[in-house]
Amino acid sequence: MPDSFNVDLLSPAAVTEKAESIGVAKANNTLRATVMLGILAGAFIAFAGEFYTLAVFDARMGPSITRLVGGLVFSLGLILVVIAGAELFTGNTLLVIAWMTRKISFRKLMRNWVLVYLGNLIGALGLVVLVFLSEQWQLGNYAFGTLTVKIALDKVSNDPFTNMIRGILGNGLVVLALWLSFAGRTVTDKILAIIFPITAFVSSGFEHSIANMYFVPFGLVLKNQPAVQTAFAATYPQADLANLTTASFLINNLIPVTIGNIIGGAVLVGLVYWFVYLHKNPVARGEKGK
Repeated sequence: MPDSFNVDLLSPAAVTEKAESIGVAKANNTLRATVMLGILAGAFIAFAGEFYTLAVFDARMGPSITRLVGGLVFSLGLILVVIAGAELFTGNTLLVIAWMTRKISFRKLMRNWVLVYLGNLIGALGLVVLVFLSEQWQLGNYAFGTLTVKIALDKVSNDPFTNMIRGILGNGLVVLALWLSFAGRTVTDKILAIIFPITAFVSSGFEHSIANMYFVPFGLVLKNQPAVQTAFAATYPQADLANLTTASFLINNLIPVTIGNIIGGAVLVGLVYWFVYLHKNPVARGEKGK
C-alpha cells in the first residue's frame, strides 16, 4: 500500500494519544469557553433532533427505512460538534484517558463534565423554546407535534435499567464516531467517519442523554397544547400521556441514560484504548529507548 495513503490516516495508537492531548486541552479550558461551547453543543444536538423529527414525521416508508433515514439526518448533530467546534458531554467522557495517564486531575475531569453537561442542557432547552416559537410543531396538521410527544412518551416509558443499557450502547457508538473522526485529517474524512456510527445508534433506538434534553422537554411542552392533545389522541388512542412527566423524564430516562453514556464512552471506548496503547506501553507512546 502506498506510504502516501498511510500518512492520511492516523493509526489507532496515534488516535489514542490525540484523544489524550485533546482531553488535556479541554480540561484546562476557561470557564467561559467551556460553558459557551457546551451550550453550542446542546443546541447542535437539538438541531439534529429537530431535523430527525422533520425527516420522519410524515415518512411513508417501512419502519426500518424510516429509522435509517432518521439516523442518517441525526448525524448532523455530531458533524456540527466536530467541525464547528463545541463541547459535548457524551464525547467528553473520553477525558478519562487523560485522567488515567495523570495528565489531568480528577477535579478537572469532573469540572469539565459538570460544566459541559449544564451547558448542553441550556443549549438543548434553548432550542426547545425557539422551535416551539417557530410553530413548526403545527406542520402536517400537528403530525410533527404528535410525533414529538410520542417520542418523548416512549423514552420515559422504558424502565431505568433498559434505558441505562441503551445509554451504554448509544454512547459507545457516538464516541466511536468521534474516535474515527480523530483519525481523519480533512473535513470529508471526519464527516464520513461520523455518519455510519451515528446512523447505527439512532436507527437502533439507543439512548443519548443530550439528545433527550431536547426530545423529552419538547414533548412535555407540546403535550399541553390542546390541538396536539387532540391529534395525539386520534393517532395513538391507547397511549397515556399521564406517564409523560418531568419526574418520569429524570428517573426513568435522563439519570440512567447519563450513567449508561458515561459507561459506554469512558469505559467501553476510553479505558479500553488507554489500556491497549497507553497503560505501561512506552513503545506505543513513541518512547522506546528512553
